[in-house]
Amino acid sequence: MARGPGPAPPANRGAEATDRPLLLFLGDDTVPTPGLVALHLESHRLHPEPEVAVLGRVEWHPDVADDRLLRWLDWSDSQFEYAALGARPLDDVGYGRLYASNVSIKRAVFMDAGGFDPEFRTADYEDLDLGRRLHERGMRLRYEPAALAYHLHRYDWPAIERRYENRARAERVMAAKHDWFEPWFHRRITAYASQPPVSGAWTAIADRAPGHPRRLRAWTRERANRWYHQQLAPGFLGAWEETE
Repeated sequence: MARGPGPAPPANRGAEATDRPLLLFLGDDTVPTPGLVALHLESHRLHPEPEVAVLGRVEWHPDVADDRLLRWLDWSDSQFEYAALGARPLDDVGYGRLYASNVSIKRAVFMDAGGFDPEFRTADYEDLDLGRRLHERGMRLRYEPAALAYHLHRYDWPAIERRYENRARAERVMAAKHDWFEPWFHRRITAYASQPPVSGAWTAIADRAPGHPRRLRAWTRERANRWYHQQLAPGFLGAWEETE
């Protein structure tokens, strides 16, 4: 399958074309709320140290938030991990949460790190790769949840399958670049693929499961997760082998 150059080259060209001291990266499918830019600017004004970057929050846009697939991406930690961060600003949430969908970085630090690696041909792992290089230069990633952007992207099942095939390719690039990297999605997919199959009905049950008792919700979600990942395994593993 032919693939385009990915998000890295245009993002790097934008950074090279400006002389402004701050860079704000947003996904092309995100809608910033009115105060987002001001909040990023204020956070950098209060923390002018070169190593400080600022992570905003991303939530599903109200127009797509009723989608079961999108809710699964959230509760399965397959998209972002904002739920683990809570609702208050945090001083440093770690380089692994440098999400290019809503993050601001000092331009000089970004350029010194070499920007995004164009070897990543899809919107997966190019930000983790950059986050690691910034971390090695002392980055502190502050979290400002009020700097909110809405993710306006509705996935259907074929789009989810393509997303996971791209993730397989991106994990292979990461594994080739970094000895420390463990391919999280590959490990997860292969673990579920080795288990007995389950019914797709668990996806609807888990989506409606009440929050209490938590043990029941976790039990239903585990089975739904198994079904989702078993369906995604052929395409993901095929792309993994293709990249090898």
